[in-house]
Amino acid sequence: SSQRSNRMLCSCRAILSMARDGFLDQHVKLIRQIYRERRDVMLQALREFFPPAITWTHPQGGLFLWVTLPDGLDMRAVFESAVEQNVVFVPGDSFYANDSREGSRHMRLNFSNAAPEQIREGMRRLATAVKSHLKAAALRSEQPLEV
Repeated sequence: SSQRSNRMLCSCRAILSMARDGFLDQHVKLIRQIYRERRDVMLQALREFFPPAITWTHPQGGLFLWVTLPDGLDMRAVFESAVEQNVVFVPGDSFYANDSREGSRHMRLNFSNAAPEQIREGMRRLATAVKSHLKAAALRSEQPLEV
């Protein structure tokens, strides 16, 4: 329809105008700064609250980082415990095309959608959930695991 074409043309003109006047460049610069700060807060909280048995990525781009747990933890049970702590993550097996057990050791964390103080508190809560499962796994296996 001609109304739809006119709306699309109007949208294209608005986007072109924003690109020409430098708004988009400035906005991207601001967003990068905000995301870098939030990523750094999450990384610091991981170092502070999580035990050495847990590893994670240090992303240079994107909006997520990946956490890897030791073998033997039930990620769905960890997820349920995290929900009880009012914090969520996306279990890694959601991102694997096959039924690989490898995905069950990972969680994807988003640092783009919360303020730094919320990220820090969320990581503290998530660490509480993870540590409870690490302790239970260590008791089951009778092998010492630093938590």
